[in-house]
Amino acid sequence: MNNFFNLVGQVADLAGAVGGVFAAFGVFRLMAAEKRLKQHVQVVLKLQGEDGKAITLPLELVRRDVSRAELLGRLGMLPMREKGARFSIRAISSPATMRELNAVVEGKSSTIVIPVTGEEIEQFDL
Repeated sequence: MNNFFNLVGQVADLAGAVGGVFAAFGVFRLMAAEKRLKQHVQVVLKLQGEDGKAITLPLELVRRDVSRAELLGRLGMLPMREKGARFSIRAISSPATMRELNAVVEGKSSTIVIPVTGEEIEQFDL
């Protein structure tokens, strides 16, 4: 009977050690995810056409805050040439822009590139 309890004790010790290894692995994965969520994300307006001029916007976004609503809010805070006017960027509602946002949220990219026309870029006072 004593041997049975020794065996049970050894199995319990082994299970505890294996559980500890899995817990440590989970903690390291959680720390890596937390670090990734704190990374800064750039928002770039890229002019469609031959020259493809790109303007990196002065937005302080971290990956954890990236969403379509947050992006629209931050773009709405940029200074406009016509005071009090609202911005209009057609590509914001496109599936391609949503894919860009999803790639940033998933950690596959750190830059949101929004294609704009000359008229759309001129509305901002950058």
